[in-house]
Amino acid sequence: MSTLTKLKLANASRKPVEETPEERMRNRMVVHLTEQLEMATALTEGRPYKATRTVREKGEGGTTVTVEREKRLRPWYWHDLTGKWFIELRYANTVLALGKDQNAIEIGTKDKLVPTIQTAIDAVKAGELDAAMKAALAARKKPGKSA
Repeated sequence: MSTLTKLKLANASRKPVEETPEERMRNRMVVHLTEQLEMATALTEGRPYKATRTVREKGEGGTTVTVEREKRLRPWYWHDLTGKWFIELRYANTVLALGKDQNAIEIGTKDKLVPTIQTAIDAVKAGELDAAMKAALAARKKPGKSA
């Protein structure tokens, strides 16, 4: 007990960090945009990109083993026949409406792809896309089903 007397003891309880629904929505969107940013960076550098995810599965003898598997990601960006690059922002498996009858961002050239995605991340963190993300989430929910 002489060792514990050297430490400062307290009566405290751990409380979970509470996020608002908007913060949770923004954080999820930032994670997805960061994946797109990593894919775009690899594309502009001319190297392959493979994302992995951790999966638990049964191994030999029925034991649970943690394994990394390749994650299938689809790019949100593309180019047309003229060479113009575009990106669409997606949330809740829905393309976000960024303006009236506008659902994509025209980037121009491939070298502007990474800065454009970084700008989109900054806009999400600032809360500029909250209304569009809420609308996408509301459109996804089925009528009569509770959340």
